[in-house]
Amino acid sequence: MLLRVRVRHWWRARKKHRVRADAIATTKNTLASAKKVNAGASQAVFNVGLYLLLLDQDLADFTDDMVNAVGVRRRRFVAKHEAVLLFEAAEDLPQLLGKTFREAVGQLGASPDQLQRLNAASSSLHRFWDSHRDFLGGIRKALAAHRERDALLYAEKLEALDPLEVMRLAADFSGHLERLIGVLVEVAGLTVGMRAILDDMIRTSKKTAG
Repeated sequence: MLLRVRVRHWWRARKKHRVRADAIATTKNTLASAKKVNAGASQAVFNVGLYLLLLDQDLADFTDDMVNAVGVRRRRFVAKHEAVLLFEAAEDLPQLLGKTFREAVGQLGASPDQLQRLNAASSSLHRFWDSHRDFLGGIRKALAAHRERDALLYAEKLEALDPLEVMRLAADFSGHLERLIGVLVEVAGLTVGMRAILDDMIRTSKKTAG
């Protein structure tokens, strides 16, 4: 039964891994090009895009590890470190999606519908953080990024950790990320080609000079 689950997961994940790897390479190259010519809005948007794609890749790798983990001890080991990633990312994203990023998206010509969906995705991530930061922070503080010095208490907290609960939260968080990435893919389409990036560079230069 477990073998069938692993095989199904492998086939589903294989295509997504390939598509994500291509997207990361393209986004990384575009961001590097935008930085070379100081295209401010493009840099802001593609920096967030690359951050999200790399984060999505890490979450996918954790899912792979969880599915392939043998025994509850190994699953708890994976889960406590995935909880740290979820905590850190959920904490950082509101800053990355702040005023500078939103202004950049507007400068690139995002439509009202795209802006609305971007705001909705950002709000959903805020709600995730508000709802789960105590749970994830508790794991982070006691079991992973920091470590409880009372060994008996540490052992009790580790034994109480439910890997499936962490997996459910990771799946929920990934869904929010996918919606956000979907909007950014559309916005990124507004900057296709060096001409658009050069126009952005000119706007950035004028703004700096003014």
